[in-house]
Amino acid sequence: MVSFALLVLGVLGSTPFEVRVLERERPVAATVTAERLRCGERSLRAPAVLSVGRGGVAVEGEAEACPRVVLEGGVTVSVGEVRRRYPGLVTVSVEGGLLRLVNTVDVEAYLPSVVSAELSGAPSAALEAQAIVSRTFALAGRRRHAREGYHLCDLTHCQWYRGHEPGQEAAEAAVAKTRGQVLLVGGVALKSAFFHASCGGHTSAARDVFGEDGAGPGVSDATTRGPACREAPDFEWTWQVERGELASALGLEPEGDAFVPLARDRGGRVLEVLCFGRRFSGAAFASRVGRAFGWQRLRSLAVTATEREGVVSFEGRGAGHGVGFCQRGAQQLAREGADAASLLGRYFPDCRVRQAEE
Repeated sequence: MVSFALLVLGVLGSTPFEVRVLERERPVAATVTAERLRCGERSLRAPAVLSVGRGGVAVEGEAEACPRVVLEGGVTVSVGEVRRRYPGLVTVSVEGGLLRLVNTVDVEAYLPSVVSAELSGAPSAALEAQAIVSRTFALAGRRRHAREGYHLCDLTHCQWYRGHEPGQEAAEAAVAKTRGQVLLVGGVALKSAFFHASCGGHTSAARDVFGEDGAGPGVSDATTRGPACREAPDFEWTWQVERGELASALGLEPEGDAFVPLARDRGGRVLEVLCFGRRFSGAAFASRVGRAFGWQRLRSLAVTATEREGVVSFEGRGAGHGVGFCQRGAQQLAREGADAASLLGRYFPDCRVRQAEE
């Protein structure tokens, strides 16, 4: 008997979902082309120059603005120097004084861009494992942007997505080989499968880091030759910052200790910290530091800190949140002969790979 979870997955796997694209570019104008351009029932000529207009999307050469413009087939969008090609269809509307572009796309057409962007140049086994992880994340995360009226964004908050780009052949092959395959916790439950650049020796559970259920407990990344991600350039890293600058970034006065971990998970990541007399969750601290100094400074929360002469010195391991699939570790293990199944079994020992459309 087919389980309810697999019936739901069968529906999700065959239904297109909506991805907000080019939001970071904050577009007020775009040049678009497609096989079909429509404003309601009215066809538009391609290429078209779209911009923010009064009452909707202004189309160059058209007298009236459109509530929304729909592009379908061979869609290309140019915003400034950024040019992207998208499968499926793209809907353009106006929101908050900007163009809002949403790509409606089938998950299998969406994934090659994600896998290529996230793990370009990796061995085929690692690409196949990434495809299954990213497919699981996409299907489980369809409500991540429900309040905004779409399913996923194209940034690291969800998954990198750039549409059709040259050089995606290896990713396309990995997606095709794993078509429809997802990770199910205990073989039945669909939960988000997270991934990150390098774990520094131990992954973490989603419950500890994000406060939500996810696939995969925290596991050791140790091998007989050391952690699998030991060759990652950010396996070990340091960062120094002036005490006063750190306090200013946190909106505090530089009084008291700058960084006192109050709780860590099994992977050594800071879950709660005391900074200049105020408590922060590890995630909140990292977010504020990232916005103020750049996201490559405090690369992970598997970190310790010391103070000397007004300078706070951080020493850390790994890059990213550390939950789920360790990309650097997976690549190294794949080079040593591991296949996709063993990579997934290593980082998601509580899951089984199942065919969503069984």
